[in-house]
Amino acid sequence: MKKNIIVGLHTYIHDGSMCTYNLDNHEIKYIKFERLTEKKRQCHNDPSIWIKYLNHLGYNHSQVKEIFVTEVLNLRKGLQGEDIGVENLPQNMMKYFDSDTRLFLVDHHTAHFYSAGFINGLVVDDMGSQWETMTIFKKKQQRLKLDNFIHGCLGRHLDYLWWLWFLKDKGESIEMAVDKAGHTMALHGFGHDFSNKIEVIHYGNGYEAFINFKEKFKDKQNVENNYVTSLHHYYHKKIRNHLKRIFNKNEHITFTGGVGHNIILNTFLKNDFPNFEPQPHCGDEGLSIGALRWGLKSIYGLRLKFSIEEMKQHDDNFGYAKKDTIKKVAEFLSQNKLVMWGQGWGELGPRALGFRSILMNPCAPNAKDIINEKIKKRVWFRPYGASVPVDSCKNYFEFEFESPWMLFQAKVKDPIKFSNITHVDGTCRIQTVKKEVNPPYYGLLKDFENLTGYPILINTSMNVPGKPIVGTRKQAKIMFDKSQADVLVIGDKIYTK
Repeated sequence: MKKNIIVGLHTYIHDGSMCTYNLDNHEIKYIKFERLTEKKRQCHNDPSIWIKYLNHLGYNHSQVKEIFVTEVLNLRKGLQGEDIGVENLPQNMMKYFDSDTRLFLVDHHTAHFYSAGFINGLVVDDMGSQWETMTIFKKKQQRLKLDNFIHGCLGRHLDYLWWLWFLKDKGESIEMAVDKAGHTMALHGFGHDFSNKIEVIHYGNGYEAFINFKEKFKDKQNVENNYVTSLHHYYHKKIRNHLKRIFNKNEHITFTGGVGHNIILNTFLKNDFPNFEPQPHCGDEGLSIGALRWGLKSIYGLRLKFSIEEMKQHDDNFGYAKKDTIKKVAEFLSQNKLVMWGQGWGELGPRALGFRSILMNPCAPNAKDIINEKIKKRVWFRPYGASVPVDSCKNYFEFEFESPWMLFQAKVKDPIKFSNITHVDGTCRIQTVKKEVNPPYYGLLKDFENLTGYPILINTSMNVPGKPIVGTRKQAKIMFDKSQADVLVIGDKIYTK
């Protein structure tokens, strides 16, 4: 069989994914493993298992010409200390392929940077291939690299605090706090900035850093919230200062690495650098894209060109709603129904962007509590984001930029009317929607505006606690049947209860 497939692969530790490039027709396909397995942050230490994802994308292992696999330091022994065979990775993996298939290891932060496809970039992540937590690239050249013992990681610290404050007394292990940084982040809005009281933070001193901070206050009542707020300002100032030494204000800078999902830090840096752009796949789910891009450039001299706005999961195409269906769904939403909305292929990254979303009228009485009670089960202080057409955003939010990936927050102009989407600090995580990117969802927002007077919907991901966003129509139907949602839309088909 002809060898015409190049594979970018991230398969270890967490958030495994695959991105392929067909040398003949130039087709790009991407899949995050969890969308098929329904296991959040799915990964595989066995190098043979991921071949089933290659088959899902329509390819056979005998077609693979090169494989570019991301590497991180943790791979040497795994999270639990188990030997996962990275030193023998070529031998372990290549026994499933012909002798003329080649395998390359790609540096973790390099893969993050290349996943964005631009010449300048900031990477902030828990741990790269050599203990690095922050790397800055200018004109595709590494200009700064700081390891975990010099520059701590905001995401890791927020994960740790969630365990310390909410899980430790329950006897839970610290591994249960992995991926909880976004939960802790919500406390930022309840505190004040005392970042001048934070001492140097690095890998392994999270508890000491918090205790030292706490001891500087006589009033201990709001110290946890103040600490979270102060942490964001602390890291913002450090990162801003590093960027200012390398870039001018108007240079284009992409942001990748898991910390790129932090909307507070993103918004701070966006105000400093107007062309600062966090990516929707900034976490490890984007590493396979970066590994593929690096490989094609390094081996073939090819620059892999595609629009991130057009990049989707190759999970299960739900189809698309027609005008009559969209109008009917807008009517359901205006009646304060809780709607599961599935369209086309799944989104790139962990945010629901109008393809795998749960939607509700932001002005429905107690809408936030209803979503929590019926589906999401979130802790009370975590807010919900909202979608708005890009051409209507400034009518409702104080925001001068676009936010297509829901990676920025903005002040709500009428926090009383839109209380369900307004956090305690008066902000909302917003998604600005373009007609050309998602015509059905844009049309739904406009039809909803015709009925209510405002083109805004609460938008959260189509999943239940502990599960990833649904990837198939079957998963969506099962979730609907088990949940208390009122309406499910799969493409042009509507299900009701």
